[in-house]
Amino acid sequence: MVDEPEGPEAVQRATDACLRLLKARGRSRHELTLALERKGYPGSVRDAVLARLLEWGYLDDAKFARERAQALLGRGKLGPRAVLQRLQAHGLEGTQARRALAEAKDAVGFDALEAARQVLERRRLAGRPLDAKEQARAGRLLLSRGFAPDIVTRLVGEASLDPSGQDE
Repeated sequence: MVDEPEGPEAVQRATDACLRLLKARGRSRHELTLALERKGYPGSVRDAVLARLLEWGYLDDAKFARERAQALLGRGKLGPRAVLQRLQAHGLEGTQARRALAEAKDAVGFDALEAARQVLERRRLAGRPLDAKEQARAGRLLLSRGFAPDIVTRLVGEASLDPSGQDE
């Protein structure tokens, strides 16, 4: 898009664009900045819009990070490492993303072992002995979903030894 001129009209158009994005789902400051850059708004307009959204309470990266982490963990399809990666992809810095992840784990009562077990159950890789190929597939699946290697080793080991999938 051609660069937008500066001025109150440009600030209003940029604000409206951000509000449309925020209506669909929460966004981080970084995401809104990128959206405004793509639309060609100059830095002064972007800064004015972001300050306005912050003042109105529509822009809160800490709240966004917590809510996003809770939503991702609550679905039970991802482990903590994948959630952390996604938060950082939204432009959240490491410390803030890790804090949000820890708060989200507490809020949803996240149990990594149980979440990983559910991932395997959905793929029909739990509750029965697995051959070597299935063990490798289960391990790759859990690692790709952001579960820690110790969780993966424990569950894949259970699947190869204990047909019930339960702890001793």
